[in-house]
Amino acid sequence: MIWIALAGGLGALCLLVGIAAWLTWRYGNPEERTFVKRIAALPLRSKLRLAVALIQDRRIPLAVRAIPAGLVLYLLMPVDLIPDFIPVVGYLDDLLIVLVGVGLLMRITPRHVLDEQLRRLETGSGTT
Repeated sequence: MIWIALAGGLGALCLLVGIAAWLTWRYGNPEERTFVKRIAALPLRSKLRLAVALIQDRRIPLAVRAIPAGLVLYLLMPVDLIPDFIPVVGYLDDLLIVLVGVGLLMRITPRHVLDEQLRRLETGSGTT
C-alpha cells in the first residue's frame, strides 16, 4: 500500500513539474519556441547529429556540452527515480528529465551557435 501511495505522490509531482515546464514554454521567449519548432521538424538522425555537433562545438562551455551526454547516460542507466515497471508513471520521470535537460540546453547555448548548427542541418550539409 505504501508503494502505491509513493508512486502516486511521485506521479503527481512529475505531473506538476511537467505542467510547469509546459507553461514556461507556452508563455516563454518566442525565439526559443522558434528554435524548438525548428529542431522538432528535423528527422531523428538530424537531431542526433545536432546533439553531436553541439557536444563537439568548442564555442559552447564544457558544462553545457555535457548536458546531452548526461541525458543519454541517465536514460541508459538501469536505476531510475521511479522504476520503469510502474505503468505510465515509470516513464514519466525519464520524459521530465529529458525535457528539463533540453530546456536547459536551449537556454544556455549561445543563439548564434545553435542557429548555425541548425542551418547546417536544415540545408543538408550537416555531416559530423
